[in-house]
Amino acid sequence: MKKTRIYATILSLVALVTIGLAGCSKSSQSGSNQQASFKNQTTKKSDVKSTVTGTQQLWYVAGGVNAKSNSGLEAYRFNKNGKATVYNVDKFYKTYNAAKKAKALNKAGSLKATFTTKGNQTVIHFKGKLSGIPMTQKFTVKKTLTGTNKSTGLKVAGYHIDRDVDEDVTNAVLVKINN
Repeated sequence: MKKTRIYATILSLVALVTIGLAGCSKSSQSGSNQQASFKNQTTKKSDVKSTVTGTQQLWYVAGGVNAKSNSGLEAYRFNKNGKATVYNVDKFYKTYNAAKKAKALNKAGSLKATFTTKGNQTVIHFKGKLSGIPMTQKFTVKKTLTGTNKSTGLKVAGYHIDRDVDEDVTNAVLVKINN
């Protein structure tokens, strides 16, 4: 009798866990279908370069998808010629035009961007002036990421990066809006 109760309890727990996992799978499936193509991209030089320079969208650099900052975010807009215009913005905007319309694009400078491969990781090197001051920095691309910014509800896709400014390396993300 005691064994029967134990088996029934275990079976009930397994059934509850299975039902719970099935529900979680259903709810996350719609978002993962929209962003599956980005997740399938690798972090090889050609893939990162074509992804970053192949769009006129803003690429945001922040400590995380939901990082809070009192001083705003940096937004990079790349072109196919290896130039990146850097802006200070107050939040994630759905499009470049939306940020422009909100008068939220505070230009910080222009940088020359070059893409190299270090082992199996892409490194983006930047050189130029920000706020009139010469600077160099590099982003070492680690892996892809997708997520949702909680404050705006916007879906983002991009990369985890190590950001090196004057040999001060910090973990960050380089993401674009994916709505």
